[in-house]
Amino acid sequence: MNKDDVINRVLPQFFPKHWVVNPGMVHSEFPSRIRVGYVLRGDDGYSFIVDDQFAELGISIGELHPAALANLARLPSASISIGKVPGGAEGWIHATDDNFAAARILLPNVQRKFMDVLGEPFLVSLSHRDDCFCWSLAQTQERQ
Repeated sequence: MNKDDVINRVLPQFFPKHWVVNPGMVHSEFPSRIRVGYVLRGDDGYSFIVDDQFAELGISIGELHPAALANLARLPSASISIGKVPGGAEGWIHATDDNFAAARILLPNVQRKFMDVLGEPFLVSLSHRDDCFCWSLAQTQERQ
Protein backbone atom coordinates (compact mmCIF):
# COMPACT_ATOMS: atom_id res chain seq x y z
CA MET A 1 0.00 0.00 0.00
CA ASN A 2 1.43 3.36 -1.01
CA LYS A 3 0.31 6.94 -0.49
CA ASP A 4 -1.03 7.53 -4.02
CA ASP A 5 -2.96 4.26 -4.02
CA VAL A 6 -4.60 5.15 -0.71
CA ILE A 7 -5.44 8.71 -1.77
CA ASN A 8 -7.06 7.41 -4.97
CA ARG A 9 -9.07 4.62 -3.31
CA VAL A 10 -9.95 5.72 0.23
CA LEU A 11 -13.60 6.18 1.19
CA PRO A 12 -15.21 7.30 4.46
CA GLN A 13 -17.32 4.87 6.45
CA PHE A 14 -19.15 5.32 9.74
CA PHE A 15 -18.48 2.95 12.61
CA PRO A 16 -19.28 2.78 16.34
CA LYS A 17 -16.87 4.64 18.62
CA HIS A 18 -16.05 1.52 20.64
CA TRP A 19 -14.38 -0.07 17.57
CA VAL A 20 -11.53 2.48 17.74
CA VAL A 21 -9.59 0.66 20.45
CA ASN A 22 -8.41 -2.41 18.57
CA PRO A 23 -6.70 -2.59 16.17
CA GLY A 24 -6.40 1.21 16.35
CA MET A 25 -8.58 2.33 13.47
CA VAL A 26 -7.75 5.59 11.72
CA HIS A 27 -10.69 7.91 12.19
CA SER A 28 -12.12 11.41 12.47
CA GLU A 29 -14.51 12.58 15.15
CA PHE A 30 -18.25 12.66 14.58
CA PRO A 31 -20.99 13.53 17.07
CA SER A 32 -22.23 11.05 19.63
CA ARG A 33 -20.98 7.46 19.55
CA ILE A 34 -20.06 7.45 15.86
CA ARG A 35 -16.70 7.93 14.16
CA VAL A 36 -15.71 8.36 10.52
CA GLY A 37 -13.31 5.60 9.54
CA TYR A 38 -11.38 5.29 6.31
CA VAL A 39 -11.62 2.20 4.15
CA LEU A 40 -10.11 0.75 1.01
CA ARG A 41 -12.46 -1.15 -1.25
CA GLY A 42 -11.50 -4.53 -2.64
CA ASP A 43 -13.24 -7.06 -4.85
CA ASP A 44 -15.17 -8.63 -2.00
CA GLY A 45 -15.75 -5.68 0.33
CA TYR A 46 -13.59 -3.17 2.11
CA SER A 47 -11.11 -2.98 4.97
CA PHE A 48 -10.53 -0.20 7.46
CA ILE A 49 -7.16 1.52 7.52
CA VAL A 50 -5.47 0.93 10.87
CA ASP A 51 -2.90 3.07 12.69
CA ASP A 52 0.14 0.92 11.80
CA GLN A 53 -0.63 1.05 8.07
CA PHE A 54 -1.40 4.76 8.22
CA ALA A 55 1.83 5.67 10.00
CA GLU A 56 3.82 4.16 7.13
CA LEU A 57 2.07 6.32 4.51
CA GLY A 58 3.36 9.69 5.69
CA ILE A 59 0.05 11.50 5.21
CA SER A 60 -2.24 13.24 7.67
CA ILE A 61 -5.94 12.93 8.42
CA GLY A 62 -6.13 16.45 6.96
CA GLU A 63 -5.10 14.96 3.59
CA LEU A 64 -6.95 11.67 3.93
CA HIS A 65 -10.41 13.03 4.80
CA PRO A 66 -10.83 15.33 1.75
CA ALA A 67 -9.54 12.56 -0.52
CA ALA A 68 -12.11 10.16 0.95
CA LEU A 69 -14.92 12.69 0.37
CA ALA A 70 -13.78 13.34 -3.21
CA ASN A 71 -13.75 9.59 -3.92
CA LEU A 72 -17.18 9.20 -2.31
CA ALA A 73 -18.55 12.01 -4.48
CA ARG A 74 -17.36 10.12 -7.58
CA LEU A 75 -19.35 6.98 -6.73
CA PRO A 76 -22.64 6.53 -8.57
CA SER A 77 -25.18 8.71 -6.87
CA ALA A 78 -27.38 7.42 -4.10
CA SER A 79 -31.04 8.30 -3.96
CA ILE A 80 -32.29 11.03 -1.69
CA SER A 81 -35.95 10.87 -0.82
CA ILE A 82 -37.68 13.69 1.03
CA GLY A 83 -41.29 13.72 2.09
CA LYS A 84 -43.54 16.27 3.69
CA VAL A 85 -44.97 15.21 7.03
CA PRO A 86 -47.17 17.07 9.52
CA GLY A 87 -45.21 20.06 10.78
CA GLY A 88 -42.16 19.65 8.54
CA ALA A 89 -40.31 17.17 6.40
CA GLU A 90 -38.08 14.16 6.67
CA GLY A 91 -35.89 12.26 4.29
CA TRP A 92 -33.34 9.54 3.84
CA ILE A 93 -30.41 8.51 1.71
CA HIS A 94 -30.35 5.06 0.19
CA ALA A 95 -28.07 3.25 -2.25
CA THR A 96 -28.34 -0.26 -3.59
CA ASP A 97 -24.98 -0.48 -5.35
CA ASP A 98 -22.63 0.11 -2.43
CA ASN A 99 -22.44 0.32 1.37
CA PHE A 100 -21.78 4.06 1.58
CA ALA A 101 -25.30 5.51 1.65
CA ALA A 102 -25.06 6.90 5.18
CA ALA A 103 -21.55 8.31 4.62
CA ARG A 104 -22.93 10.51 1.85
CA ILE A 105 -24.33 12.84 4.54
CA LEU A 106 -20.70 14.02 4.85
CA LEU A 107 -20.87 15.50 1.34
CA PRO A 108 -21.66 19.24 1.30
CA ASN A 109 -23.97 18.97 -1.74
CA VAL A 110 -26.04 16.26 0.03
CA GLN A 111 -26.25 18.37 3.19
CA ARG A 112 -27.42 21.34 1.06
CA LYS A 113 -30.22 19.27 -0.47
CA PHE A 114 -31.50 18.43 2.99
CA MET A 115 -31.04 22.00 4.30
CA ASP A 116 -33.04 23.39 1.39
CA VAL A 117 -36.09 21.36 2.46
CA LEU A 118 -35.58 20.58 6.15
CA GLY A 119 -34.03 23.87 7.22
CA GLU A 120 -30.86 24.40 9.18
CA PRO A 121 -30.04 22.73 11.43
CA PHE A 122 -31.71 19.39 10.82
CA LEU A 123 -31.36 16.14 12.73
CA VAL A 124 -29.62 12.99 11.49
CA SER A 125 -29.90 9.38 12.60
CA LEU A 126 -27.45 6.75 11.37
CA SER A 127 -28.95 3.39 12.18
CA HIS A 128 -26.71 1.50 9.76
CA ARG A 129 -24.05 2.21 7.13
CA ASP A 130 -26.76 1.81 4.49
CA ASP A 131 -29.29 4.18 6.08
CA CYS A 132 -29.26 7.87 6.90
CA PHE A 133 -32.50 9.41 8.11
CA CYS A 134 -32.91 13.18 8.44
CA TRP A 135 -35.75 15.29 9.76
CA SER A 136 -36.74 18.86 10.38
CA LEU A 137 -36.64 20.52 13.77
CA ALA A 138 -39.92 22.16 12.73
CA GLN A 139 -41.70 18.86 13.36
CA THR A 140 -43.56 18.49 16.61
CA GLN A 141 -41.60 17.03 19.51
CA GLU A 142 -43.90 14.04 19.43
CA ARG A 143 -43.13 13.37 15.76
CA GLN A 144 -39.39 13.75 16.35
